[in-house]
Amino acid sequence: MDLGLRDRVAIVGGSSRGVGKAVAVALAREGACLTISARTESDLRKTEIEIARSSSQQHVFAVKADLSVPDEIKRVVRNTFNRFGRIDVLVNNLGPPPMSRPSEAGDQQWNDAMENNFMSVVRMCREVIPFMKQQQWGRIINILAAEIKQPEHGTALSTSSRLAVAGYAKSLANELASFNITVNNVLPGLVLTERVNALFQEEGLRSGKGGEEVMKRAIATVPMRRAGKPEELGDLIAFLTSDRAGYITGANVQMDGGLLQCTM
Repeated sequence: MDLGLRDRVAIVGGSSRGVGKAVAVALAREGACLTISARTESDLRKTEIEIARSSSQQHVFAVKADLSVPDEIKRVVRNTFNRFGRIDVLVNNLGPPPMSRPSEAGDQQWNDAMENNFMSVVRMCREVIPFMKQQQWGRIINILAAEIKQPEHGTALSTSSRLAVAGYAKSLANELASFNITVNNVLPGLVLTERVNALFQEEGLRSGKGGEEVMKRAIATVPMRRAGKPEELGDLIAFLTSDRAGYITGANVQMDGGLLQCTM
């Protein structure tokens, strides 16, 4: 299926590995021009080479940056526009804060979580929206987590800061709808990435049960009895950035194998 993304210009945050990389690869496969960004130079360059092999070098632009820093955000957006002459798609994908109990996290931890997860999204959106308004077309996708509907133990900082993003996104979607700009959140559940594998191994060492057993128990809670693939998430987001999803905005789109049992 041709999603009509050829020569659209996308910025994908946190795109050197994991789900961010899968999103970038999916958009590149559809012919989009990409700015990929992450903090680790070596991983970012490997992803740039991989994407360039599947498209062409002029269609992928790697910018090392920390997207929790306001000046770095402005630099990524400015360099993207200077390189490609437009910005059509923004995919916000930031890492979660540290684990913490809600009653024990200090003020600085809460401030850091809101600064890194919430304010980074606000700032990225604020920078790209003028370009999208000018061309009367745009797509903003925030990768959050199914935990915002069903919090897990120790995820208070992550859940709260991502819930703030969900509220902001709904308000922003209403504001921008008349400009043909959509704003949506994607809520992945258990998606098997290198980071998730590492977390299973760490939990296995702590509990003495082993990483494989911890993984099996987690997968057993999913009605589909398997973990999601990063490529599946990439394909979903590619669809949401296309004209075919032009009437979807202000939505929280779950991709969790049926894990969440909410009826509304």
